[in-house]
Amino acid sequence: MSRILDLFLNLVAATIQIPLLLLHTLGLENWLASFQSPFNFPDNVLPRSPPTSSSSTILNTTRYLHNQIVDAVDIVQIVHLHGYKVHEHVVQTKDGYLLSIHRIVSQSAPKNKPVVYMHHGLLTNSELFVLGDTTSRCLPFRLVDLGYDVWLGNNRGNKYSRKHLTLSSRDVKFWDYSLDEFAMFDIPDTIDYILRATDQPDLTYIGFSQGSAQCLAALSLDRDLNSKIKYFIGLSPAMVPKGLNHPVLSFFVNSAANLMYRLFGRRAILPSVVFWQKLMGPALYELVVDRSLVFLFGWESRNVTKSQKRVGYAHMFSPSSVKSVIHWFQIISSGRFQMFDEGGTSGSRLVYLSGAASLKTNRVAPFPTPTITTPILLIYGKSDSLVDIDNTLSQLTCPVDVVGIDKYEHMDTLWAADVEDKVFQLVTKTLASI
Repeated sequence: MSRILDLFLNLVAATIQIPLLLLHTLGLENWLASFQSPFNFPDNVLPRSPPTSSSSTILNTTRYLHNQIVDAVDIVQIVHLHGYKVHEHVVQTKDGYLLSIHRIVSQSAPKNKPVVYMHHGLLTNSELFVLGDTTSRCLPFRLVDLGYDVWLGNNRGNKYSRKHLTLSSRDVKFWDYSLDEFAMFDIPDTIDYILRATDQPDLTYIGFSQGSAQCLAALSLDRDLNSKIKYFIGLSPAMVPKGLNHPVLSFFVNSAANLMYRLFGRRAILPSVVFWQKLMGPALYELVVDRSLVFLFGWESRNVTKSQKRVGYAHMFSPSSVKSVIHWFQIISSGRFQMFDEGGTSGSRLVYLSGAASLKTNRVAPFPTPTITTPILLIYGKSDSLVDIDNTLSQLTCPVDVVGIDKYEHMDTLWAADVEDKVFQLVTKTLASI
């Protein structure tokens, strides 16, 4: 029986990894990630609507905007389509990764504007925050118009951060990172860069999903960071998720890391999403994403309009390491917001003492969130299967305000049809009171 199971796993692994191996070996994923449109001019603000000899209807103008966003190559084009400018900056982390971050530039440039930093979730990138189907439904643009200096961050390994001082993205070692490295390097190094660039003493951090977890982890490990992040707003804050919806996926959550590595390798997960999007076309791709979200998390997405799905799904996903996904599986399985468990007697690379393999004598260190002092606002959907708000609150001792929204799921805090009234107004009111 074990031989049959072993043969089956080998076949599944081959089916999954052969296309991934071709992407790595032939360099196709690098080409997809680095492709730039010949019409991409960083400071050329594109018109909001197509030039016509007669006035267009609002519907036609909206359709034009949606079509242009779907076809956009990168965040520069998306931001320009909304009538704003964006500047790209490069952050060098202490362990050698080069992260591209984006600063939304307003038409006026008063000095000493309060800084807001926004960070995306798992398997996404900075584009996530500017994918509203209207300009007013993109939180960064609203904040810029209110006079804030808005920056959007990126994790190592995603579409915008595939460079390292000594490693190639083809190297397995390049992808050897998890939430530990996001918290130890990406977040604090990015925050330090922004504060130096703006000559400001502190900023407000807005995180979505894993972006919230990264902030909590970073704050828990770096006492000084608590004075640099004066306030933290978590949208759909993932800390200790309740679990995945489907029993097959629950099996993977509770399986050893070696099974995931065997099936998906040790490099990137979702490296070929652009290929599949182009192959399927918009309608089929939207259907596949919708069905996948139901299958994985039980999200019905009833609060998200069809036009929002069309615009959002086209840019929703971005690669990350297989290891970072395994880390979340470990957190879900253990029920603890903990550092990565390397397995066996090694434990977390950061603080775990090697020794006996018994859990009784060898336990992975948690992120010490009770040490956080930064005040927090958490906004979540009461129908969100990934947010366990009671567990989250039990691990925090700092001042925390919580707002739960009825019938909201995970993506609704960014994309729901009424997000401007239920989320954005609350965020701007909170920022004004800081």
